[in-house]
Amino acid sequence: MHSGKIIAFLAAAILTLSAGAQSTLVPRTLSGMDGVGSVQSRTFTESSLYGYINGGAELYLEYGFDTLVVTEMEVDGSDIKLEVYRMKDPEAAFGIFSVSRFRCNGGARLTEHICRSAYQLQFCKGPYYVSIINDTGSEADQKRSADLATILVANIAEPSFDPAEFYAESIDEETMRGAVLVRGPLGVNNGIPSLSDRLGNTGGFSALFIRNGQDTVASLLFASEQSASEFMRSSRIANGSKSGAIKSDSTVSVISPRHIIITF
Repeated sequence: MHSGKIIAFLAAAILTLSAGAQSTLVPRTLSGMDGVGSVQSRTFTESSLYGYINGGAELYLEYGFDTLVVTEMEVDGSDIKLEVYRMKDPEAAFGIFSVSRFRCNGGARLTEHICRSAYQLQFCKGPYYVSIINDTGSEADQKRSADLATILVANIAEPSFDPAEFYAESIDEETMRGAVLVRGPLGVNNGIPSLSDRLGNTGGFSALFIRNGQDTVASLLFASEQSASEFMRSSRIANGSKSGAIKSDSTVSVISPRHIIITF
């Protein structure tokens, strides 16, 4: 059974987080989890994130990183590592999730955006991206990870990322399983490396990539009309045009002064 002293220690260790909800999410979750033994927790901010993931920190910062709580624990004698990243918004959380998931297995859909493998369970909800890692990949440890994720999901009140701002027509669940959201060149290199030469070092936007048959469709939302205009000029798209060509095999639709859709 879990120890009240352990939970109290964990809560005290992370009360310095900048986001109030983050400071209680992990201890509130562990208080509802049976079989929790020893717990060690560390907190990372923008300035200290490099100390945890070294070169990978730039990607999180590009999306919009707030804080990270890493908790290593024993659950019924098994080692579990819980990483709870609080990002700036649900879009950023989905973005990190979308470029981190890999070879997802099936299983119960605990929340809208989730990915399971034998050793790792990942999901995002609200501004949180969560990774739960076990050491053995056994069915028992996979269940422990799922139990932990279920409690975490229940304790996150904010809604999941909604792609409606990017695409007027609804996107089905199967398409969203392969969707990738980027916020700059690092995200493109990690999520859609084959398109990095086409988008270059463009910044000041969020882009949601989906597959439509044999095509890749990118819906780009720019932070300002100026950044959208600069992108169109650099891509040789006539300002104010309804369609054009970024390359001979690609088409561009200008939805609004800050919204462009490219089909590759």
